[in-house]
Amino acid sequence: MARDPTERHLIRLESRHFVTKCDGQIALIRRADALREVARLATIALPYLLSDDFAARDAQRSVLTAAEDKARELISDQIHSYLRAEPIAREKIRHRNMDTWANLTGPLAHLRPWAISKLNTAEQSRPAGT
Repeated sequence: MARDPTERHLIRLESRHFVTKCDGQIALIRRADALREVARLATIALPYLLSDDFAARDAQRSVLTAAEDKARELISDQIHSYLRAEPIAREKIRHRNMDTWANLTGPLAHLRPWAISKLNTAEQSRPAGT
C-alpha cells in the first residue's frame, strides 16, 4: 500500500487512466463484428501498480464481461445463419464456424466448447430433411 501522498495520487491517476482505457476497449468490443477482433480486444493487462486497486480490477472485469457477451452474440448469429443456409452450403459454413471458433483464446477460450455444444444442440433440434 502506498504511504506517500504523491505515490497515492500517482496510483489514482494511473487507475483513472486504466479505467478510461477499459471503457474504450468496451466500446470497441461492442462495435466488433468478428470473433477474432473480440478475442484480441478482451485481453487487457492490469498493471502491477494497480493490482490492489478495486476500480481497476472492476474495469478489467467489465471488459471481459463485455467481450464474453459480444462473443456469445456473434456465435449465436453464426449458428442461426448456419441453420438458415441451404443444405448444400451447411457443411462449408460449419467448417468456417469451427475455424472461427478456434480463434477463441485467452479469456474467451471457455466459449469454444460452449459454441460447439450450442451448434450440436441446434443441429439435433432442427427438423429432419431441412
